[in-house]
Amino acid sequence: MHDKILTEIEQRWNDAAEIWDSKALARIYTSDAVFFGLLPRLYVGRSEVEEYFGSYEAVLQGVTLSLIDQNIRSMSEGLFIAQGFGDIVNRHLDGKIVHNRVRSSFVVVETEGEWLIALHHFSTVMSSRSGTS
Repeated sequence: MHDKILTEIEQRWNDAAEIWDSKALARIYTSDAVFFGLLPRLYVGRSEVEEYFGSYEAVLQGVTLSLIDQNIRSMSEGLFIAQGFGDIVNRHLDGKIVHNRVRSSFVVVETEGEWLIALHHFSTVMSSRSGTS
C-alpha cells in the first residue's frame, strides 16, 4: 500500500516539476515540513520549501525525479518512511541537461485525508574512496 502512495507522490512531484512550478511542488509538503535539499540550508515549513524550489526558477525549465530502490517502513497508521535513491534529470533554461543520482529519505504522513511529505532529505552520492583511512 505505501509503495503505491509513494508512487503517487512521485507522480505529483513530477507533474509540478515538469514545468518547475514551485508553488505546486510546495503543496506536496506539510505546512511544517522539514526539507534538506541539495543547497546547504535547512528549510522548515511549506513557505520555506517553496522558497527552496523558487530559488531554481531562473535556472531550471523542468525536472524529472525517478525514485529507485526505495525501502519503505510503516511507522504507524498514516505514517511511513521511505529511503533509497533518486535519479534526477535537470533541464536547464539554457538547454543544458544534467543527470544526478542522490540519496533520498522521506517521511510521509496522512493529514486531512491527503498524503504529504513531512520530511525530505536529498544528499549527493559520493564515489567510494580508495585506500585506507
